[in-house]
Amino acid sequence: MGSSDGFLLWDLIGEAGGFQYPIFGLLAIGLFLISAKIYELYSDRRAAQELEEASLESMEMNRIAMLVANQKKSMLADLQATMLNVFQTTNDAATLHEEIANFIQFQRERFGTFKQRIDFLADTAGAVGLLGTVWGILRVFTGGGIDDEQRVLAGMGVALVSTLLGLVVSITLNLISTEVYSFFDNRLDQIEDKADELRFRLLELGLNQNGEEVSEADHAATKGMTEASAPEPQPAGGNRSSAQTTDLSPTEEPFGSDREPSRGQQVAEDPAPSATAVEPSPKQLEVADLAEAAPVVSTLADVTLRLTAEDGEPVADEPVQIEATEGSGHLANGQSEVTRRTNENGRVAFDWHLPDTAGSCKAVAAVPSADAPGTTTQFSVRARPGAPKRYKQGGNNQGAEIGEALPKPLSVRIFDEHGNPVPTHAVQFQVNAGEGKFENGEKSIEVTTNESGEASAEFWVGGTPGLNTVSAVVGDEEVGFQAMALEQ
Repeated sequence: MGSSDGFLLWDLIGEAGGFQYPIFGLLAIGLFLISAKIYELYSDRRAAQELEEASLESMEMNRIAMLVANQKKSMLADLQATMLNVFQTTNDAATLHEEIANFIQFQRERFGTFKQRIDFLADTAGAVGLLGTVWGILRVFTGGGIDDEQRVLAGMGVALVSTLLGLVVSITLNLISTEVYSFFDNRLDQIEDKADELRFRLLELGLNQNGEEVSEADHAATKGMTEASAPEPQPAGGNRSSAQTTDLSPTEEPFGSDREPSRGQQVAEDPAPSATAVEPSPKQLEVADLAEAAPVVSTLADVTLRLTAEDGEPVADEPVQIEATEGSGHLANGQSEVTRRTNENGRVAFDWHLPDTAGSCKAVAAVPSADAPGTTTQFSVRARPGAPKRYKQGGNNQGAEIGEALPKPLSVRIFDEHGNPVPTHAVQFQVNAGEGKFENGEKSIEVTTNESGEASAEFWVGGTPGLNTVSAVVGDEEVGFQAMALEQ
């Protein structure tokens, strides 16, 4: 911090003429706010560690609810608690995608407020340094003029050092806040992935016909209670051997009423079929819910497939493998392939994120455990271009003899923000000045873009030599053309 001559860094800072104090004050405030935010983010990650490490794929509803309820306060715990509350209130897991998106947007806006404060402190530090520059130059040119060497050196010292300090503090605050935002953004991605895991688990649990959730554990418990409560068949006279005779000889019904022996027989025979019951094998996998088209870079939430047996009954708890083909976007968490288990209605849902290129997007789904032809299905959706964002002009600055058509038509080619041509979009051509007309003999014409996103119109210049101007209106945008009518 010093040289052989005893020069200290603080001596250099002291040349800022007092401007170092507000600059360092801004640095201290900024570092305090950044430290508080870093502590908040690390504390949130520690509080949510148990939730992030928990595997929800095999958990039932009651275990998930208890897990979330017993957690410390964190962003992930708050989001999952909200999701469970919405699901238990509406019995509809399809709306949870919107809940996740709203929560993530809220957290980004909240962090944006913090970022604005740090940006303000960084900009103010630079502005204070600039103020010191102006003040130092004023000291040079006022008072004693520029002949006073000491005055010149002192003024230039204030100007240079204050500017240096302001820039260093501004860069430091911006650099640290950028790193904090990167950490925050990664944290939100982790929270969103874990929330999606809960959403898909709730979709897998599904709903029964009455809208009540039926988990595998509840089904097993209910089945056990039913088997335990089934009464053993008892003989009318209390003799066990006669009861066995009655059960084993259903043709000897004259010893009892027509009703009682059949009841005893039914109770005795029920356990045997239940012991040999076989789950229905998958027969048909089909798309239950899929839009025909959607904009590029959009997300098709909760695309649904349905798996049924040969008798048309749904097949539950069966893994289904879904894969998006190359160039067709990706599925959950940026992966091209995911595996989901069907719920009790035989349905499985997943999100499909379309690519930024327009065209047909294809995917294939299959049941790995089945070899029936109907258990593999292919489906597709058309990714259509987005709204017009960019334009390419053609045929401008041409000339033709009076009353003649231009050598090339006037054209506008429209693209969305990802460079995809936008077809079937209306473009209004209008003559603004001159006597020129379009192919329809009018001063205006509406043309629809073709598959290449291009709309073109033949144009005839007026009968008087001079300039013709034309505009092509696309939404709120206007493209100008010029055409010169030349003397023969």
